[in-house]
Amino acid sequence: MCWGTLAVVIDVEGELARIDYGDGILREAVIGVTEDRIRRGDIVIVHAGVIVSKITREGLLEQMRFLEETLGEGFEELLMKYSNILVLADKISGGDR
Repeated sequence: MCWGTLAVVIDVEGELARIDYGDGILREAVIGVTEDRIRRGDIVIVHAGVIVSKITREGLLEQMRFLEETLGEGFEELLMKYSNILVLADKISGGDR
């Protein structure tokens, strides 16, 4: 089983993207998805340093609700990180998504 981590695209340069996992530290990832154009403010799923897919804001909100309902308490830190990703994505994209 593989685990992908959510991140926000900060900048794109060729086949690489600078991303933020919601912790304020910029990292580089290879753009591995070709069917969707990756751009600033996109919320993406990264596995082993490769962007493997995009997720919509609505998809992330749905995932957050699911985690909160099924897992209950004890996952506030994870939900806070997801919230940070949403805020950062909105800020970078200018809220136009």
